[in-house]
Amino acid sequence: MLNYLQNLTWPKLAKITIILVIIYIALVFGFCLFKYQTFNYNALDLAIFNQVFYNSSLGDLFEFTIHPTSYLGDHFTPIILLLLPFYSLLPHPLSLLFLQTFFIALATIPLFLIAKKHLSRLPTLLIIVLYLFNPATLNMNLYEFHLLAFLPFFIFWTFYFYQNNNFKAFLALAGLSLLIREDVAFVIFMFGLVAVLDKKKFKWILTPLILSSLYFFTALKISADFASSKDYKFLIYYQWLGNNLYEIFINFFLKFNLVLERVINIHFFELILGLFFIFLFLPIFRPKYLLLSLGMFMQIILARYSGESILQSHYAAIFLITFSLAAIFSLKYLLTNQKFISLYKKYKTVILTILIIGLIYNFLILGPLIPLIKAVITTDYQQVTLKKEFIKQIPAQSSVITTYDLITSLSSRQQIYSLNYTFLNQQQYEQGQYQIPKDTQYLLINFNDFISYKFQYKQRYTNNYYQGDNTLRALIKTNNYQLKKAKQNLALWQKNIDSNLTLYKIYDQLPEIKNQQNQSIDQQIEFLGYNSNNNRISLYFKSLKPISKNYFIEMNQQIYPLGYGLYPTSEWRTDQIIQMNFYNPGKFNKFQIIDIQGGVEQNNICSITNIFDQIQVLAEISLN
Repeated sequence: MLNYLQNLTWPKLAKITIILVIIYIALVFGFCLFKYQTFNYNALDLAIFNQVFYNSSLGDLFEFTIHPTSYLGDHFTPIILLLLPFYSLLPHPLSLLFLQTFFIALATIPLFLIAKKHLSRLPTLLIIVLYLFNPATLNMNLYEFHLLAFLPFFIFWTFYFYQNNNFKAFLALAGLSLLIREDVAFVIFMFGLVAVLDKKKFKWILTPLILSSLYFFTALKISADFASSKDYKFLIYYQWLGNNLYEIFINFFLKFNLVLERVINIHFFELILGLFFIFLFLPIFRPKYLLLSLGMFMQIILARYSGESILQSHYAAIFLITFSLAAIFSLKYLLTNQKFISLYKKYKTVILTILIIGLIYNFLILGPLIPLIKAVITTDYQQVTLKKEFIKQIPAQSSVITTYDLITSLSSRQQIYSLNYTFLNQQQYEQGQYQIPKDTQYLLINFNDFISYKFQYKQRYTNNYYQGDNTLRALIKTNNYQLKKAKQNLALWQKNIDSNLTLYKIYDQLPEIKNQQNQSIDQQIEFLGYNSNNNRISLYFKSLKPISKNYFIEMNQQIYPLGYGLYPTSEWRTDQIIQMNFYNPGKFNKFQIIDIQGGVEQNNICSITNIFDQIQVLAEISLN
């Protein structure tokens, strides 16, 4: 194998590169397809972009309803218009995932050309493999859909023309790069400063500095004009420095001690160590072109993103670019350094073996491949089938409110709303009330989301969290939503239909209970018994005193909020009797009442999941 690699010709290497690109696209898009089909795109981003692209394909440019504003109020992203013709061929979330995968892989072409100019064949192959099968590349590709994932393709071409002193082509690609997002201006700005170090002509220095600055402030102004708050939305991350862009810029220098405290912390070291590790520490020898990422690095680190979250999301894009470039020039330096050449000749097999082991370790151990294979094996496909069954109940163009895991599959429509914002009755970053139009036809809930809300919102938005159930009950009543279908952890309501299905009932007096039991639950709740008939089982609980917490019930490996979160335990009044109905619950003869603590994190397949730090069993109840 090593002999074959050492005897590579450039034409053979070009063919190998094409084969690697094809393997990458087939492998990664295959996993994207699995994630989509199993409802693991649950962080809203793919749903948001798909609705933006879908509405834009119908002529409503940049319009979406998941956030109640034009997408230009989130980010200034004109590149959507360039990608739109490709999306319009097949308007679907999978089209976006394929475009993202294709462009990430296609970035290999300019990277190959850059490496070829400075390196021999084997080191060039190393750079290609290091970029394509880097865990940060794979995570970026698998984590939702983001336009920053297109950045490597455009910036590698920008750098290629920069290196070849083709000013017009450099300017054109720099301009295209800016269309991706307003903060790409930081990267183009840094080209001007790097040009100083490279002792380029004045136009190479001044043009990027002026172009990026003008574009950045213009883009922020346009984005602010479209935002609900009439201000650039993401300044909220930097409010510790000031309330507007001018204050933030001035205080960056006046309060530089605060900046240092934000930068020099565990997140900083976590990110830097992680980046150097996954690039086998190669960039450390010639780090000059890492400067291209300095602006975006400061933007990200000052917003207090953790190193892990950066390496598992689209924010890794700029670092993949600059660390790949630094690795090229580090290898160029090492392969012309006599001490290293002597060392390499002496220990060639050992060095190549270490590099190969490092690449395999990155790909298999640090990357998402093995967790994805485990997910393919362990996924509850009955639950997947159930979700698809519920989604089929909603006509293609009907407006709907729904949850984290279901919103992506339903996002190819003009009107769709996210249940988490509906629950809070707040737009993202509390930029105003989240209003649901009265003609919205469907409400589809996965009750697992109420676990997420407890973890996400109880501490940060306490008042909104405890008012969330009131907001949902009022929504259901005002819009005359009637329960159309319920099974396991899913429930579907439709506006203005006849239905006798109910998830819960409230009694002031004891109803008829055929199977009576009396069991105290933490001296706060009493389980009274159950009724069972056909496809429904009803459990009856009595509140013994006011309850401050929202408790949950675990049965058949499913966790439900007591009262389905629509009438949670924090609302139960003393001596009230609550009937909780389960439709088609499957066979079970016991359940647990639990209190849970935890958080919401990104897992190893780049999906969002609930993490349980503590599960306190308040009672285990067997049905007689």
